[in-house]
Amino acid sequence: MNYEVYCDESGIEALFDKNAHKYTVIGGIWIPKEYRGQLKKDLNEIKHRFNVWGEIKWNKISPAYLDMYKEVVDFFFKSPKIRFRAIIINSANINHDKYNNGCGELGFYKFYYQLIHHWLNPNNVYDIFVDYKVNGYKYRINELEKILRYSNNVNRVQALPSHESVAIQLADILTGSVASKFNDETVSLAKLEIRNCIERHKPIKPTSIGENKFNIFDINLRKGW
Repeated sequence: MNYEVYCDESGIEALFDKNAHKYTVIGGIWIPKEYRGQLKKDLNEIKHRFNVWGEIKWNKISPAYLDMYKEVVDFFFKSPKIRFRAIIINSANINHDKYNNGCGELGFYKFYYQLIHHWLNPNNVYDIFVDYKVNGYKYRINELEKILRYSNNVNRVQALPSHESVAIQLADILTGSVASKFNDETVSLAKLEIRNCIERHKPIKPTSIGENKFNIFDINLRKGW
């Protein structure tokens, strides 16, 4: 089968400044390629019912749109065709000087590889879309694609602006909620309610690799990884 993966991240600053907070989280949703049109249609119907025409994301959650975000969360958990996986990275155990040539950006994309690689089935073909960002080295996405293709059936890795993809926006909401829970952030009551809404379906905590719906990979880093 052909699948698409849509990824986003939260708390990336911890990879560059260990005092920012404890955890960085990279997350993504996995869907059958044929389901993309239906996903877009269903999410946009939810948004438009609440007169929202722009981007939805974790940092935009507010009391005025709380019911909409609850519907988005419930939609995710009710759909058997959407899976979510996040990787949790403890910044205290990262040594960019030793393992990443002093480059936090390189380390970041190594963790992207860890998120994606372990959930790829060699019998399937994948298109992977990551949230667009300006990288210090402009060929980072090409390198990620090259290394993922080495042992997997990856068709492409492409960066997309999140405002152009409701799938990346869904990944953002779920990833942001996981990051806020692991970092024990003081969040608004509206964000806390969305986090609680998620936890009414699944607890936000590390899972086994066999958890298929809402998988949280707390990577076991060697000291100084």
